[in-house]
Amino acid sequence: MSIASEPRFEFVTGQRSVVATGVAAAVVPRAWTGQEVARAADEAMRASIEGHEEAPAMVVGAIPFDARRPGVLYRPVRVVVEQAPSPGAVVAPTGRLDVIGQSPDPDGYRRIVRKAVTAIRSGAMDKVVLGRCATVEVSHASEVWRPEDVLARLRASNPDAYVFRLDLDGGMGGLFDEPGILLGASPELVLSCSDSRIWTLPLAGTIARGTDPASDIRAARALLSSGKDLAEHAHVSRAVVEALGRHVDDIEMPSGPQLVATPVVWHLGTPIEGVLREGRSPLELLYDLHPTPAVCGWPSTPARDFIARCEGFDRGLFAGLIGWMDVNGDCEWALVLRAGVLHADRATMFAGAGIVAASDPASELRETATKMMTFTSALGELVDPPVIGLQIPDPPTANAVGRPTPAASRRPH
Repeated sequence: MSIASEPRFEFVTGQRSVVATGVAAAVVPRAWTGQEVARAADEAMRASIEGHEEAPAMVVGAIPFDARRPGVLYRPVRVVVEQAPSPGAVVAPTGRLDVIGQSPDPDGYRRIVRKAVTAIRSGAMDKVVLGRCATVEVSHASEVWRPEDVLARLRASNPDAYVFRLDLDGGMGGLFDEPGILLGASPELVLSCSDSRIWTLPLAGTIARGTDPASDIRAARALLSSGKDLAEHAHVSRAVVEALGRHVDDIEMPSGPQLVATPVVWHLGTPIEGVLREGRSPLELLYDLHPTPAVCGWPSTPARDFIARCEGFDRGLFAGLIGWMDVNGDCEWALVLRAGVLHADRATMFAGAGIVAASDPASELRETATKMMTFTSALGELVDPPVIGLQIPDPPTANAVGRPTPAASRRPH
């Protein structure tokens, strides 16, 4: 585990802001399994800590994509929970961004997508989520990013997202080996719990937003009728319901997916609710859910093995989980998506796409490039947008069409 000496954690939704600072106690389980993490978190929240007797009974932090590896979980010294303030006026980024590294590059990504499609058609797996990273720096060395400004821009541009910040001290290997600040605006809630009532919103199936209201409506309708995307979404929702069934009673869900909008893409999403069984910790359920087919694939073991062999980089916290839980079991955990890790003069972002038998390599590359724009737009303007795979036109606002209220905005908090 690598916790900064005086870290700042933020988790902001449309309704609530959770801001935590300092470290009163780290969560150090005997093993990184749901049961052991739940036990260690409960002990940390209930402990009397010398010098931090007033520390709130809450844990915050992040869990890697590979949940078998150590997470970054701790009881903070101070927590402020309040109604989410308005983002207010934000200063637009002025920097010009150069892409200084990609893993894999666009040609390499198309190659591994083709390899995945071949494996899927041969019966090795049903779906795999393949990610890629891009690192950018500002064109002029005098320009630096202030994390609070980047966070404010992410909030203003993604009002229905789960916007987050976590300060990291490095030492986690791969893209997280040096100190940095994890920031993002996730569209996907993996688990919310309030008074034992749980809620989750799995997403799978994506299409770029249109550039005007008419094309935006066409895009949304195309997604709702896409056999490829509906099949991909079905893999995810079935796996989530299967995991919930081991911990949750009275499961409720609609008969089919709904549209969920971000400023740059439409998703298919299925809101699912239920009641956590007595004696179960939300962390046990969380570890059973993660990683879902939305960020890994299905079946999970061959998909995870394919990712490890072919993706070419260590995801670390990307496609992991970030959130908080209090001593009563109330919690919110979102996927680390539409995210990047920020350093003084550069930032590395991650995006992925779900690959199924009908996937087209060029389309999947464009999808990852579109998703990366959520984070790059909060940093500045790309000098050469096609270098990451796509020239993105200005998208419409999130409310450009007469759509149903996003499922994300109907969460029970």
